[in-house]
Amino acid sequence: DTRDPYTRALSLDNKRSLIVSDRSLRPQGFSVKQGKAAHWRGGNACASVICELHVRDFTNDSSSGIEENLRGTFLGACYPRSHNFAGDSTGIDYIKSMGYSYIQLQPIFDHHKTYSDEGKILYNWGYDPENYNVPDRQFAMDQIDPLAPILEFKRMIQAYHDAGIGVIMDVVYNHTYSSHNSPFQLSSPYYYYRMQNDGSFQDGSGCGNETASEKEMFRKYMLDSILYWTEEYNIDGFRFDLMGLHDVDTMNLIRNTLDGIDQQILVYGEGWDMGVGLPVRQKAMKANADQLPRIAFFNDNARDAVKGREVYGDIEAGFVSGAPLEWEVSQALLGSQAFAPYSMPGQVLNYIEAHDNYNLHDLLKVLHPEDSKEDRKARVYLANALNLSMQGLCFMQLGQEFMRTKIRSTGGNGEITAQDLLRARNSYNAPDGVNAVNWDLVTEHQDLIEKIRKLVNFKKNGRELSETKYDRINSNEVIEENGYCSGIVKVTIKNTENKTFIFNNHEKSFNLY
Repeated sequence: DTRDPYTRALSLDNKRSLIVSDRSLRPQGFSVKQGKAAHWRGGNACASVICELHVRDFTNDSSSGIEENLRGTFLGACYPRSHNFAGDSTGIDYIKSMGYSYIQLQPIFDHHKTYSDEGKILYNWGYDPENYNVPDRQFAMDQIDPLAPILEFKRMIQAYHDAGIGVIMDVVYNHTYSSHNSPFQLSSPYYYYRMQNDGSFQDGSGCGNETASEKEMFRKYMLDSILYWTEEYNIDGFRFDLMGLHDVDTMNLIRNTLDGIDQQILVYGEGWDMGVGLPVRQKAMKANADQLPRIAFFNDNARDAVKGREVYGDIEAGFVSGAPLEWEVSQALLGSQAFAPYSMPGQVLNYIEAHDNYNLHDLLKVLHPEDSKEDRKARVYLANALNLSMQGLCFMQLGQEFMRTKIRSTGGNGEITAQDLLRARNSYNAPDGVNAVNWDLVTEHQDLIEKIRKLVNFKKNGRELSETKYDRINSNEVIEENGYCSGIVKVTIKNTENKTFIFNNHEKSFNLY
């Protein structure tokens, strides 16, 4: 009648749950380690630099240098010694060379798929959950063995752990693809979802329904699923999509239970105020950060201040475009205490680019079409320098350090159309030509990459930018200059060797001395 909501493996047509032995789910060389044995997790989350990527995007372009049958797969994502046409590293070797602490994978659990007339899977980011506890078959090289997605994903995780890099999952427990045909609805109708009084589904997710984390058995399901990925796959952290739809108690239960396994496992999410199904103080959103210790939130205040933002189709400039946001930028550098009731810097996940909305390069291209390539590169460097200098965790999308673009012109004579811009802004179902990483840009922007690599290492290895307590930041970090319209934010960190950071949006420059 239905697949089991707890399904761990699926038939080749995804219609049936499979019963399999534990022994058949462990590839050779794979091992689960927690606590001190999981050395790649490090000891201070605030010194972490997280790199977001999509498994298909990562290696699907021929410039990745990956063998064609491995492109866009788990095995392609851990294929060693790959390089582009100029001989520069790509794939996992590039991730290692940048010094990233973690990779965060866009959805790899089984999700809804659409197909072309030729039967090929059309591109989709994957925020359409079908089976939460099964790796998606499309990322497996072997399309015949029903266990291949499980085994190949574990081989990929092991390769990153062996390289000293953690693996974070993007999880989407807030809604399911189907309201009426999901395993939840078929097995226990109307229990797992928030419903309207008239019997229709609440839709705070904007995807047709929203799950009810406050109900005991869905709360248990979320916890069980998280523990399964942690204990069976050795996942190192979880990024919660639309976390504001979940309730505070459920998120704290997950955090506290994971602490019993390893306190270094990361938990963070989108803390937006979503839906009307929960009282305001019960929502796991950024405005309730004081109720959610040791859970981090995407810092959109810092993103908007640095890069600018898109608001219902309108675009606003940020500091790197010359907007007078000196105060906002300076507060972000101090750990964003002014923006939300955070209790510690470890609750702040700083970012300027993610899979949603325009890439940094593309937003700057739209804002400053007159810029030369060097001017745009200077703005990109300034934005990255700010992102990597803020107290709290640092999050980056793969490619923001080498001018990755999703703007592909389809107009006559190479003209960029309105549709091209719309597709770049929200590329969730755009073709591979838009989404796939062009690794040739690594060769073109080696100078920019090298400067950002140094900042990544400084963030990871220095104490100055990874404070874990606000009282130390307030005692040691001083805003020397942030005058309105001055274009300059100057910060000094006092320690045995004082360090001063100067960010100048007029000269589009960053200096550290």
